Amino acid sequence: MKVLHVLVSSEIKEQVGILQRDLQAGDVLVVSPDKELSAQFKAILDKQLVEKTDARQELDALSVKLKAMCGSEAFHKDVDRILERVYAVLCQGMSLSYQNDSLQTYLNAYLVQVCSLCVASLLGQGKVVDSRDLIICESNNGISVVDWKLTEQNIQGLKKDEVVVVGGAYGRRLTGEISELGKHSSELTANIIASVLKADAVRFYVAGAGAEQTHLSYEEAAQCFSGGFPVYPPAMIPARNAGVPIEVAGLDQDGKVVVTIAEVHDSEVTKGISGVFVSEPMSLVTIYGTGLLGSVGISSIIFDLLAKNGINIHFISQSLSEYSISFAVKRVKAELAEGLLKVLVADKKQSQISDLSFTIRPVAIVSVYGQGIKNLPGISGKVYTALGNEGINVIAASQGGEELSISIVIAEENVDKAKVALNALKG
Repeated sequence: MKVLHVLVSSEIKEQVGILQRDLQAGDVLVVSPDKELSAQFKAILDKQLVEKTDARQELDALSVKLKAMCGSEAFHKDVDRILERVYAVLCQGMSLSYQNDSLQTYLNAYLVQVCSLCVASLLGQGKVVDSRDLIICESNNGISVVDWKLTEQNIQGLKKDEVVVVGGAYGRRLTGEISELGKHSSELTANIIASVLKADAVRFYVAGAGAEQTHLSYEEAAQCFSGGFPVYPPAMIPARNAGVPIEVAGLDQDGKVVVTIAEVHDSEVTKGISGVFVSEPMSLVTIYGTGLLGSVGISSIIFDLLAKNGINIHFISQSLSEYSISFAVKRVKAELAEGLLKVLVADKKQSQISDLSFTIRPVAIVSVYGQGIKNLPGISGKVYTALGNEGINVIAASQGGEELSISIVIAEENVDKAKVALNALKG
């Protein structure tokens, strides 16, 4: 049996044919809303719970979009019933004087339920299983931890003689509250189910997966994630621990499996680079000045400021002189980062920040990865030579101590040339 995973979008009608072809009795299909639907629903919740403004019109617009995804009269009734429930809860929630995260989680589960019913209707399946009835969690310092014994009992109880559709994104605590499973929670749900059922594979259907067929180890797949790889590394852990291969199928490739992730033994590793990936648009922040020299805790001050404002660091490089430190943030966060750093460096009351300046510029990050580059002398030289031969300047570079990847910061206009040059080095 297989566990399949798909994000529901407005194009689900066109995609369901691929799922019908691949699904067999005993398979499990985990579904969840895509980013666009989730963002639209979040805007509705924020309007009524945060801005305290009636969102009936926006909820009706969402209803129209959802009903367009499936023409089933029964599904349309389900949409009306569920969204009416959402609106009733929103009206009650307007009286809250603060943004209640638990309430938002509770309401988000309704969108997952709608998407699950949509796919089940399109597939001609009857019952939908809620992931909250499968995955049982405990809370440990605010983090949801899976209770594997109870979760395994629930998952083993799934019917093995039919296709099972699971609305996957949340778990449940023994006390009954909904438990968030963290980032990319529906992917984690699929991998948990696959690990318990010892599935032949867990397959993720995504758009834009590429056409080139690739085989990766779990470690290589984790290295690829910053380049837009569709499987979140922590979500792979249950499948990896159970030895279940992970497949990525391209929805725009008629469901063809283009990436297979599985354990690779040392004897099977080919020396050299396995692949190349490019980050999404980034901005490189460089902070420099004598205030950094021997200043214990200054990096903590900078990164703590960014973290508290929801800015993640995707790349770090620091000179041995300690005169400068460079790091990359997503382009969409660059303006926020700039504003925060302007305030920081202007605060001359802190002696550590008495002589600091910074620059921010748009860049791209190109990375080469592979188990075959570990302990391989000369690989960095080959990478830099290949770029140099194309007249590409290296702005900054970083290599992790695990020696599985090398990341190079370059100007955006050089990305295409860099990809061609680096792909020529593949082993």
